[in-house]
Amino acid sequence: MPMLRSFLEWLTAERVGWFGAGLSVAAVGIVGYQVVVASLLGSLVAPPLALPGPQPSTTATATHTPYPTATPYPTRTPYPTRTPSPTPTPSPTRTPVPTHTPFPTHTPTPDLEPPDALATAILADPDTIVDAVATFAARTNRAFDALQTTPGSR
Repeated sequence: MPMLRSFLEWLTAERVGWFGAGLSVAAVGIVGYQVVVASLLGSLVAPPLALPGPQPSTTATATHTPYPTATPYPTRTPYPTRTPSPTPTPSPTRTPVPTHTPFPTHTPTPDLEPPDALATAILADPDTIVDAVATFAARTNRAFDALQTTPGSR
């Protein structure tokens, strides 16, 4: 992956352009060379010599006897048709299940236990609870700061 990334960083639009220009010049050079060499060699080569001996006549052509027509394959007999399967009979309709009468709602009974002390304190004075939690957090933070070996943040 690093090799591909470095190749893509090396590959710029200018380099691609010069590569395309070089390919175009090479293609034009090859086509030009082929045209020049073909015209020079065509003028230097002598016309083909006639072979000694009897030559085939260009006016008389031999007739070709056609091949016999192929006999078609005999038609095959079709498979017998299947008898369709009988349609299934629909299942009988069911009578709906009778609905049950709902259970009577349960009336809540008064709590037999008194609410705990924390719930009473939160409901009575939430500011006191917030102050107590903040004090606890600050003291715990100070205690942990004293345990650090390296002072300052990491």
